[in-house]
Amino acid sequence: MLIPSEDIDQTRMAIDDRTRWNQRYRSGDAPRGDRPNRWFAAQHAALDRVAATLAGQQRAPAALDVACGAGGTVLWLAQRGWHATGVDVSDAALALAAQAAAEAGLTARAHFRHADLDAWRPAPDSFDCITCFFFLERRLWPALRAAVRPGGLLAMQTYTTRWLTTRPESNPAFLLAPGELATLVAGWGWTLLTTGDPDHPSEAVLAQRPAD
Repeated sequence: MLIPSEDIDQTRMAIDDRTRWNQRYRSGDAPRGDRPNRWFAAQHAALDRVAATLAGQQRAPAALDVACGAGGTVLWLAQRGWHATGVDVSDAALALAAQAAAEAGLTARAHFRHADLDAWRPAPDSFDCITCFFFLERRLWPALRAAVRPGGLLAMQTYTTRWLTTRPESNPAFLLAPGELATLVAGWGWTLLTTGDPDHPSEAVLAQRPAD
């Protein structure tokens, strides 16, 4: 289900981002989005443990994918029984995601929201798992931390400055320092469950918020 946008902040940067990504999705030049993040999908055992705990509490697990693109991770979560929401600035990507959810019969568990990620923030204690892949906005991190419920998971992956050896034209402002995510969640006092391949020019972390 595609949720109508609510008071999207129409800043010039947001408009430019939406236009650029809409053009890429409509031209077929955007990254393939019909599959989940591969590293995250390999962490399904941790997800299943959280879902089992919630089932014992008679609660359905809820997930959020930030910068979801065409919704591959959202659909994968919905297929595993999660109620999953994807948020993205590109309405073209979200239209593809909503269509895929309808074709897969997942509209009851897969939802999509059009929003400017420079301004939009999730509500505190609102999700049991939050994911964010290959989208770096450090100003979002405090809100993502607050939005994970006790015992919930946060999964993030994006390129580090090692990417510059392959793509020297990349903007360093959109790249992580090596180990930045692991240091971040350790500083929160969360449990770092796993990290990504250290030989890959990205950092990936799966962390769990302490249960109350």
